[in-house]
Amino acid sequence: MENKKSVTIHDIARALKIDSSTVSRALNDNPRVSAKTKKIVQAKAKEMHYRPNTLASNLRTQKSNTIGIIVPHITKYFFSTAISGIEEEAHKAGYNVIICQSKDSEGLETENINTLISSRVDGILLSPAIKTSKISHIQKAMESNVPIFFFDRYIKEVSTTKVITDDRNTSKALTMHLLSQGIHKLAILTGDTKVSIYDNRVKGIYDAFKESGLNAESKLIMQQINLSMDEAYNLIHSWVDKKVDFDAVFAMNDMAAIGAQRALQERGYKIPDDVLVAGFSNEPIANLVSPPITTVHQPAAEIGKLAAKKIINHIEERDKSILASETTVLDSKLIIRASTLRKGNAE
Repeated sequence: MENKKSVTIHDIARALKIDSSTVSRALNDNPRVSAKTKKIVQAKAKEMHYRPNTLASNLRTQKSNTIGIIVPHITKYFFSTAISGIEEEAHKAGYNVIICQSKDSEGLETENINTLISSRVDGILLSPAIKTSKISHIQKAMESNVPIFFFDRYIKEVSTTKVITDDRNTSKALTMHLLSQGIHKLAILTGDTKVSIYDNRVKGIYDAFKESGLNAESKLIMQQINLSMDEAYNLIHSWVDKKVDFDAVFAMNDMAAIGAQRALQERGYKIPDDVLVAGFSNEPIANLVSPPITTVHQPAAEIGKLAAKKIINHIEERDKSILASETTVLDSKLIIRASTLRKGNAE
């Protein structure tokens, strides 16, 4: 099959017997061209199925109208929803997106950043990997005039704009709710507390104990895990075997909460009569298990939209008020379900 050659402004110029420069100005709505000529040129361009050469245009303007997105896991509900929000806002502003996932690996995150820079993106929205311990790959990109803004997770040592949720206060509210149910020992399943979100959630738990006048050391046990369903499931089975004492589990994501609940039920515990179970992130499946799991709803789509707006405004210098270290904190919402409501203790 013969390939059709793309129509150029020179083809339109020949067809209309005018200069190529006039065609170019007319298609770009240049005031130097009369309204009549613009109308004629645009009609001919449509008739000839002309499509502008965006690559050539981008090379001239040094702008690609593309944003890079790097998330730890595309398949996680929170990140897929945030990506959707970013895409919606970006497309509205005439930007394309390139999506990468780090799989929580610092090495893969570095490769993602290098690939996006090679693709000449105008900016990068990054939710850092759990394993990221160095910041040189991020600083290098920023020094080469590619802005990197954080969303959801962030790295304290990097001074840049970030859009996050109020993890600390929401974690505190969830812990206060668990304490109100008359529990005597709370088990916390957390990710690596070097990561901002888990650090803030743990701080929120201690805030709740302090406000309640309780000794956290005697009423709290904590374990850092991978926060997968399988790892939480195996840990709870191990704790039951070792007769570890607890009557509530706060897992810092819903998949770990589901794994913990399943293990407890297999060992004969009734939820919530014997053990309370709470999660975080409001995965749709958390409302489908029995009993449905108490969780925290994070405004993922709004986070994505706002992060996209901020980086686009920064790229186009429309919003001079955006500072290099601006932080926007969005509210999350506690969703109390049957897994943490004991009879006689309903709030």
